Amino acid sequence: MSRTKEQKSTGFLIAEKFFGIIILIIGSLTIYYMSISLNDIANNVGPKIASFVQLFMGCVGVGLIALGIFLIFVRAS
Repeated sequence: MSRTKEQKSTGFLIAEKFFGIIILIIGSLTIYYMSISLNDIANNVGPKIASFVQLFMGCVGVGLIALGIFLIFVRAS
């Protein structure tokens, strides 16, 4: 039995929303754990590297959150 196009797009829509939520959670956890462990990084390797790590991981986290929000709100064609 072949599935209709509507059934396939419904499955893709559910998968897209699910992965959007997962990516949103991963981005939020990235920012959270980066902010928690920043003092440990500064004590171990120095404040200059800690500020670079904070900037880099903050951008990665914000990018993941933006991608997750995009996947949640975009309409599958």
